Amino acid sequence: MMNSLVAKRYAKALFEVANSKGLLEQVEENLKLISKVFNETEGFLSFLRHPLVEGEKKKQIIDNAFGESIDLITKNFLFQLVDSGREEYLEGVLQEYIKLANEVRGIADVTAITAVQLARTEREEIEHSLQRKFGKTIRLHNIVDPTIVGGMIIRIGDRLYDGSLKKKLHEIKRSLVASRV
Repeated sequence: MMNSLVAKRYAKALFEVANSKGLLEQVEENLKLISKVFNETEGFLSFLRHPLVEGEKKKQIIDNAFGESIDLITKNFLFQLVDSGREEYLEGVLQEYIKLANEVRGIADVTAITAVQLARTEREEIEHSLQRKFGKTIRLHNIVDPTIVGGMIIRIGDRLYDGSLKKKLHEIKRSLVASRV
């Protein structure tokens, strides 16, 4: 929970600066690039997190690694994370930043958990239905989980709509057990 709050605060601060400068897209792309490099370069993130490595050395490595490929706002933001000892929050900051940017753009990322892969037509129907309901452009991500048996679980932001057969069967079981008593 604390990690999430820290990431949200940093993401909001970066978002406000980027938005005021008209650089939402550019900063988002920079964060994605940085995250990709951190995740694909073995030891990079461990090095940045190491408490015995001085902040100036970390900043020098960041500057050498990214140079001119990221803008000054993003680079200064990374330096601020280093100065604050909060390097490990970068992935959370990226996720929160994308949420804030998508909110401004009117985009909602939706996860649909189903027992089987959704067909293209089913995906389109769900997207159109959710667009009408929420008034946003929907980006639907389908996750297959056979344990839900049937139906669907929809996750939009912090909201969860569980229409799975597994949940319905659980409710029936609970009802039957309660009626026996």
